[in-house]
Amino acid sequence: MKKIFGFFLILCFFLGYSQEKTIVSDWTSLTQAVNIENKQNWNFRVTAKIRKENQDNGSNCGLWCRIDNKDQSVGFFENQYYGIKVTSEWKTYEIKGIINTSAQTMNIGAFAQNNGDFYFDDFKLEINDGKSKKWIEIPLENSGFEKDITSSNGWFEGIRSQKIKHVKHFTIETSDYKPFSGSKSLLIKGHDIIGTMPEGKFMDVNGIKLYYEVYGEGEPVLMLHGNGQSISAFMNQKDTFAKKYKVIIIDCRERGRSTYDKTKELTFDIQTEDIKQFLEKLNIKKTKILGWSDGGILALSMAMKYPEMVDKIACSGANIFPEGVKDDDLKSMKEMLVSLTKENKDHKNDIFIDLLNLDLKYPQWKYEDLSKIQCPSLIIAGDKDLIKTEHTVKIAESIPHGQLAIIPNTSHYVPEEKPELFNEIVIDFFENK
Repeated sequence: MKKIFGFFLILCFFLGYSQEKTIVSDWTSLTQAVNIENKQNWNFRVTAKIRKENQDNGSNCGLWCRIDNKDQSVGFFENQYYGIKVTSEWKTYEIKGIINTSAQTMNIGAFAQNNGDFYFDDFKLEINDGKSKKWIEIPLENSGFEKDITSSNGWFEGIRSQKIKHVKHFTIETSDYKPFSGSKSLLIKGHDIIGTMPEGKFMDVNGIKLYYEVYGEGEPVLMLHGNGQSISAFMNQKDTFAKKYKVIIIDCRERGRSTYDKTKELTFDIQTEDIKQFLEKLNIKKTKILGWSDGGILALSMAMKYPEMVDKIACSGANIFPEGVKDDDLKSMKEMLVSLTKENKDHKNDIFIDLLNLDLKYPQWKYEDLSKIQCPSLIIAGDKDLIKTEHTVKIAESIPHGQLAIIPNTSHYVPEEKPELFNEIVIDFFENK
């Protein structure tokens, strides 16, 4: 079973997100759920025709499948959004596996990320009892999208039935433009999503090219994303902060559209040097930094190593050594590393292995090291964060001018789950309120 780290993290967020409202994200999915509780131990295969147009670099689309067990746990999960070559020509994509003994529902989805026109057609689900060569097709509703997309024809937006009403910046509809078969196909269109905007630029720093986008005017605020994220992680922050500040958002090396040097280990030290050189080339003498997860670690690192360049930092979900992550989450990351390493044919998982090793090995600071940070520092976490609460509290206490904010009823994804509250808290801190 293929497990991709970046999509795994955002999958966890959406599985736990139950409010029916418009949300902001750089990706969406159109999904159909099929009852399979009487087909345990059968083989299955899911196929669909896919193509894309008007895409920018960093845009992805693909086929995905998840089996939910009777106890609501996940029995199977595979996505093909990363590493497959989707072009402007129709091509068949396939996911296959075995229906586990506790299976109840199979979710089949079309996934699209970032700006572009993503087309899907002719979804098909087939099963085989393993004893014969004959495959039996299980009918899917509106599998060729000849009818308009409505909530009554089996398809829903999101990855769990009726959990997500709509994702902003995406339209989902049928299209009569070059369908694979019949008169229509599915069109998922992404637009105005940061991270793949035409205004974006590249800068040569520290042996790589960093991609960045700038919005607004005024004092600079540098936004640094987390491990499996990119610029689009701050879709909920960009507009609000750009009303007051010059917002600078970068793709850290090996993420988004930024490049990396395969001969050098991915560490927080090398990324800190990336950021220092980047700010120097932009002639930014001092900046505020908003960091999320690994971005928060980088904000702490900048404040320790280059204090003259940092005005204030706000860090959400940061840790200063790997054991600051909750035991179960740390265990899951280690298991994922083993799985990705085992399945790393033709180096297809190299980047994900690098990202996991980054958080499993680094940073290796002590609480006493944080005394070097002299700038005002706001340390934020969700009360259900994957970072241990006591670790977050101790970080704030160890910084001479540290402040603490634990946000109730939120996880590691505070900036997405409660963006209005998060933005208000950070801006009030930046404005000395």
